[in-house]
Amino acid sequence: MIGIDTNILLRFILADDPVQLERTKAFLANRSAEDPAFISLAVIAETCWVLRRRYGYRNDVIARTLHQLLDAEEFLFEDEYFVDDLLTEESNLAADISDYIIAHIAIRSGCNKVVTFDVKAAKAVPGMELLQ
Repeated sequence: MIGIDTNILLRFILADDPVQLERTKAFLANRSAEDPAFISLAVIAETCWVLRRRYGYRNDVIARTLHQLLDAEEFLFEDEYFVDDLLTEESNLAADISDYIIAHIAIRSGCNKVVTFDVKAAKAVPGMELLQ
């Protein structure tokens, strides 16, 4: 198993750099269920943030795009059940997908809550609260 960085996943999704896309495709062509490309929650969060903030993609489009990759044998997602649940609840994603991932990691690690200055995330994401 080989982990991939955010920029590899972005090149695959966006296909915006022909040279890097070909290298990414060649790498992924050598992945299989026995030797997948590992996608961490950090990579998913960063990918979502970049797609939303830099490229202007909506949460539902990001969720559908990433959800399509869940069944591909070339990929293994960290905490796949959480990712699957999160991405199939696209109508309930009132905050950035990355905020849900941040809260999930913190709660899974034993935190009682995550404090934020992001009013939208504090209202929408379970486990997040506004720091007053």
